[in-house]
Amino acid sequence: MLTVVYDTDCGVCQASIAWLRKRDRRGVLRYLGNDAEPLPAGVTLEETNHTVVVLEEDGRKYVRAEAVVRLLRELRGYKALAALLSAPGMKALANFGYDQFAKRRHRISAALGLRACPVPPRRT
Repeated sequence: MLTVVYDTDCGVCQASIAWLRKRDRRGVLRYLGNDAEPLPAGVTLEETNHTVVVLEEDGRKYVRAEAVVRLLRELRGYKALAALLSAPGMKALANFGYDQFAKRRHRISAALGLRACPVPPRRT
């Protein structure tokens, strides 16, 4: 069983959880919003505001693109994509892409018409 801790104020995050739920045919994923109290040991609210966190039962923790890869490995038909994202060079690129997306996730959520928390004002 893996626990997926996600940002409940992010529309894209919620859509991603819905996507995972549809594909988790074996029922190996447990979903926990970052508004749950208490959060699992070793997971902070601040952390979950900018990344998904995946926890193994033995305590191993995955974040950012590594968390996405770990989730894809559990889904039938996505192991090849997980392997590609884990390949040397691709991991750094995947983390860069994840970070860029995460910075803009609320704006992207709003642009897609997904429920999202208010977009923070732009600093000048």
